[in-house]
Amino acid sequence: MFAVLLNKVVGFALSPMAIGVLLALVALALGRRRHGRRAICMGVVAVVWLWVWSTTALYRSLGYGLERNYPPQRAEDMPEATAIVVLGGGMNCNTNMVYAEMWSAADRVWHAARLYRAGKAPLVVPSGYGEERHSVPLLLDLGVPREAIEVENEARNTEQNGLLTKGVLDKLLGEGERHKILLVTSAWHMRRSVLIFERAGFEVVPAATDHEATLAYVNVKELWNYFPVERCLYANSMMWKEVAGYWLYRLKYGVVQSLDKLGSRLVKVAEKKIESADIISEPVEVKEEEELGDEDMD
Repeated sequence: MFAVLLNKVVGFALSPMAIGVLLALVALALGRRRHGRRAICMGVVAVVWLWVWSTTALYRSLGYGLERNYPPQRAEDMPEATAIVVLGGGMNCNTNMVYAEMWSAADRVWHAARLYRAGKAPLVVPSGYGEERHSVPLLLDLGVPREAIEVENEARNTEQNGLLTKGVLDKLLGEGERHKILLVTSAWHMRRSVLIFERAGFEVVPAATDHEATLAYVNVKELWNYFPVERCLYANSMMWKEVAGYWLYRLKYGVVQSLDKLGSRLVKVAEKKIESADIISEPVEVKEEEELGDEDMD
């Protein structure tokens, strides 16, 4: 739970909105201290910052940069795999709802059903907190039988998606195997997801969907794309979170790998020292036995 909370705090602190608000607060503080020019400059920086992050042009460039390596592919053209893993976030439901609501990323569930009906894997694994109520009803409506669905129902972030899904498939299919999966998530979310799932021990075949930025990547040079739009601030924040999250996870995994290598080297050095100590001590023990033998002879 602490790790999830820490991810949320870091994600908010690095978000364009949080940085824009911080710049505005600094401008206000400078104004109250009668630093007029500095306050105006900082206020302009805050406005320009929020303006840029609210433009369609930035969304089309930043989002398309994340999506272009995972273009749309027909379900029939995908390879076969052990399971189809679909990450949550596209559907939502609570006790007040009769049916789960389809959010913008509901394409994930649709695409998982397409892959199943194309015969690409015998098992669909929705992964995420509450996916039993969120995604499973739509999978059933789309023709996926309940016996072909195995839910991972606890993960609260992408890293937990990888680790907990690995546990589900190991328990179901056997440990020690590198399971080949078709990983279904939004195209802009795929790069970080592949990194995390490969780290968890999967052979990952990306099956991207929800290509929102790719669809919008036309007419980027038109003037109105450089005017602020409220929804683009949220969309660009999501894209930035993916960029920052990817590099933070790479840094984290790089540090862990380096520490593992350092630990292995230290263990080997310690083992060599122990072996050397044993070799040196053996003649001493023999000598002591010989001396005791001589004393007995006397």
